Amino acid sequence: MQKILIVEDEVVQRTALEAYVKAWGYQVDTVDTATGAIAYLTRNEPDMVIIDLHLPDNPGMEVLKHIRDTDGPIPMPVFMTSAEDSPEIRIVCMSTGADDFLPKPLNFAELSMKIQQGFERVDYRRQIRELNLKLEREKKSLQRYFSDDLVEKILNEEVSTELGGAIIEASIMFFDIRGSTTMAEKIGPQAYAERISRLFADLMDIIFDNGGSINELLGDGILATFGCPFPKEADAANSVRAALAIESHMTQLNRKREEAGKVPYGFGIGIARGKIFAGNIGSERMIKFAVMGDSVNTAARIQDLTKDSAFNIIVDENTVTAGYPTCEKHELTTTQLRGKNEAVRLYGLRQ
Repeated sequence: MQKILIVEDEVVQRTALEAYVKAWGYQVDTVDTATGAIAYLTRNEPDMVIIDLHLPDNPGMEVLKHIRDTDGPIPMPVFMTSAEDSPEIRIVCMSTGADDFLPKPLNFAELSMKIQQGFERVDYRRQIRELNLKLEREKKSLQRYFSDDLVEKILNEEVSTELGGAIIEASIMFFDIRGSTTMAEKIGPQAYAERISRLFADLMDIIFDNGGSINELLGDGILATFGCPFPKEADAANSVRAALAIESHMTQLNRKREEAGKVPYGFGIGIARGKIFAGNIGSERMIKFAVMGDSVNTAARIQDLTKDSAFNIIVDENTVTAGYPTCEKHELTTTQLRGKNEAVRLYGLRQ
């Protein structure tokens, strides 16, 4: 049962108001001073408060201010009453936080309607708060995989959640940790998972900061995309910036590991650019956003080549042609990649 606190010093008014409100099916408590009301509110949580503007010890506005100063996330409905009625009084009450002002003598039919509307507003606010909390949880979940600007587009329904997708021009990055199997066997699966999670958290931040998205975490690697599902002119350059930043981060991390007598991480990054399918695949019961196409396979094959290269970063000709930030570039031999009919011209990059 919803509880209403009545703050009224006039006995006749208080008695009549209490009787009517109880008859409408509400639980009622009453106090006759501002001090008593504030003391009551520190110990109890009514669902609504009706306050007389003029109380014997302090103005009813003090009670209203106390309520608004201590309100929870969903404001409590508060009605102010007074025999004095003027536009100025109404403005002061409403601007201080009252939901409404009711002049005396009270119109009980109107009061009944106001009380009902007040509780309906609380229900609406509660529903809105629950939806906002749900939206915030979904946003945090999406931010694990996508950059902030892309998350906003997804939440604004600019990205389809239905099966299907589109052919777009994008840059694909594969990052891989060398010797992960040996490392996992040496330190155990749980310790390995914790170590990789810490490392990936830093690398994912770098990718997000450069406009990329995480398509998959591969156990010992990352598949990142630049331009999915919204291509931008700077996608190729952003992918290279991210790769160079990752190389710099790994170099610093390995220096610390060597100083501590630990084995440095081996790693490789492959980047390819071209037309791919980007969209939702699966079924109505389980949908996954995926990227597929020749450039995805090419990026994976290029990353494999870093194992036997002097470069940690190798990119295809399309990436270089599309534009890349200032860095050291070396043209490597044109290579026939597994699964491709035509040879691919590759470049090694470093800071």
